[in-house]
Amino acid sequence: MAAIDESKVVGRGSVNFASEKDIDEFVTLLGKFERGEMAPDDWRRYRLTRGTYGQRQDGVQMLRVKAPQGVVSSGQMRAFATVAAKYSRGFGHVTTRQNIQLHFVLLKDCEDAMRILADEGLTTREACGNAVRNVTGCPYMGTSHSEIFDVYPYAEALTRYFLRHPLAAVLPRKFKIAFEGCTEDHALASNNDIGWRAKIQDGKRGFRVTIAGGTSIMPVTGYVLYEFLPVEEMQNVAEAVLRVFHKYGDYEHRQRNRMKFVVKQLGWEAFRAKVMEELEAFLATGGAPLKLTAEQLKPQAAPDWQPAQAPTVNAVAAAAVTPVTGPGIMPNSVKLQTIDDPYVRWGQTNVAPQKQAGYHHVTVRLPLGDMTAGQMRVLPALAEAYGDGTIRLINTTITGHTESGATILSSGATRRWS
Repeated sequence: MAAIDESKVVGRGSVNFASEKDIDEFVTLLGKFERGEMAPDDWRRYRLTRGTYGQRQDGVQMLRVKAPQGVVSSGQMRAFATVAAKYSRGFGHVTTRQNIQLHFVLLKDCEDAMRILADEGLTTREACGNAVRNVTGCPYMGTSHSEIFDVYPYAEALTRYFLRHPLAAVLPRKFKIAFEGCTEDHALASNNDIGWRAKIQDGKRGFRVTIAGGTSIMPVTGYVLYEFLPVEEMQNVAEAVLRVFHKYGDYEHRQRNRMKFVVKQLGWEAFRAKVMEELEAFLATGGAPLKLTAEQLKPQAAPDWQPAQAPTVNAVAAAAVTPVTGPGIMPNSVKLQTIDDPYVRWGQTNVAPQKQAGYHHVTVRLPLGDMTAGQMRVLPALAEAYGDGTIRLINTTITGHTESGATILSSGATRRWS
């Protein structure tokens, strides 16, 4: 597996979450399954924790790829484009957990797809199954005028802490985590199993921590575990909560095995007491205090590098006619609106100022969350020409409705817009 060329990465997309060993293990166990040496149920449980989800159409898979905190580098977006064009239907789907899904991938092609993605630092590890899912984050982190502090370094740290954690893929059900640094909850943190809301108290950084939130059946707003928790204790508390879910969750009944049902069964006070017990036991072993460097906590700065040449209008237009195949609704088949002056309306609704003076973030809406391979190639070209070379995947809440698949273009350092 090739390493990421850090010299080509200027924004936050320089992180590497991939592991060649993960893919080697996947190939080994796939071989055992195909030879009849691994039971179908055991293979199913395993492949789900590697982001490979069987579709109802025989012989094909949905491959779900993590984009931690929704931050994607230009190279990573091009890798998505390559896999979408070569192994999927010519397009991918952005999810409400800031993943990208690729459908109708043949099982025999999963290894090659995973290796292309891993070369750019992307992983499918624990993207599906009864696992700690992709840690999501506010799409405006580091750039928002209403930001209390930038939660990105903390979200990335917790992503790394739980990725390949011994309990991360042996849970009763999926486990969701979100970070929000703004006064408004863009990340919908309170709907997650752990929600982290930035807070300053006595001049110190910390989080308001809610747990056991959820939607679907029995929607619940997260219970307040801490009104203020110093940032240094984040990993200790997250570990304790995960241990309680692992120990007391319902492994038998899928319809009631999320953490919110454990709270309902035990009662809030009893559940909280068990979290405190696990926290005390974990701290007695040394715990896992958070340690971030000054470099990691450094505020996002405006770009000072030479931007790439912008793609031509013809190149952008060509992306719109990328061939797509397969069943289902195709990209570009859904039109959002028709207005007299679309450019003016776009400027009013999709462009907003950042806290970095003179810079803006630009939002690109994706109907149904779908994006063609051509569009996946044009977006990074635009990000490199006009921004900091990164793209952020988001879900957008509009009048109470969550629409997956909007992307924010280069929101860390977009150039002046007028």
